[in-house]
Amino acid sequence: MTETTFDQPDPDPNRRPGFDPEPWESLGISRQEGEQWFRNRIEPGDALSWRRAGVSEPIEAVRWKIAGVDPKTVREWVYAEIDAREAVVWSELGYKAARARVHKRAGRTAVQAYGHDHAWAGTAQATGPAAAGLSQVSGVPGPHRLFQALRAQHPHLRHSYMSRQWFDDEAIAWASHGIDAGDAMAWKELGLSPVEAGRQQALGQSAMATAKAWWAAGIPVEEVADWIGAGLTPAEAAAQRAQGVTVERAAVLRSLRKDEEAAP
Repeated sequence: MTETTFDQPDPDPNRRPGFDPEPWESLGISRQEGEQWFRNRIEPGDALSWRRAGVSEPIEAVRWKIAGVDPKTVREWVYAEIDAREAVVWSELGYKAARARVHKRAGRTAVQAYGHDHAWAGTAQATGPAAAGLSQVSGVPGPHRLFQALRAQHPHLRHSYMSRQWFDDEAIAWASHGIDAGDAMAWKELGLSPVEAGRQQALGQSAMATAKAWWAAGIPVEEVADWIGAGLTPAEAAAQRAQGVTVERAAVLRSLRKDEEAAP
């Protein structure tokens, strides 16, 4: 990738305030530990909740967040002997921890459990408006438009969106870029658009692999989307940050790229 560079930045009064140890120490969290949570954009109260739930590493808390798990429910997944990486898949397929635990103890993976619980042949034999993809429930559009969008290039994704009952314009945008509904949730957690996520996926990157690469480079999770959108690799972004370049400048370049892509 061609390295993207920035002019030397001027002091930015709007950049994120520096680390203040006082609120962390008042909760019994040391300065050193507090700085690690702070770098991952986790506030003191949330960090305390994660610690009380048995999650002591900030990166692990971020992984659980990507899986859609919060401190109130994380112990249920741990009890089920499912870690954050596995929980992403179970959550993608619509499973809560209790049901996932039943399948896990039966020796099933998330995908096997999904096949066990869902008989798609029965769905194919259904009749009436729902089978035609024209149902309307509480004003939510049925899957007909989504299936039309997927028919030419990505028909294999229909079950993914069906399982989540996700058929709106946003779903169509993600599906049109060949992105599975569960993967879309993870990419959205990182703050990427369908176009940006599609680029990463074309490079063979999953959302979790992308997140891990940026964490390893020392980039806070909430900055990842802007650096990726600006066209930088983790190493390039780390180098720019070391030179004093703020994420706000990356966000500007990201916005310019979006404008160029949207231009006729």
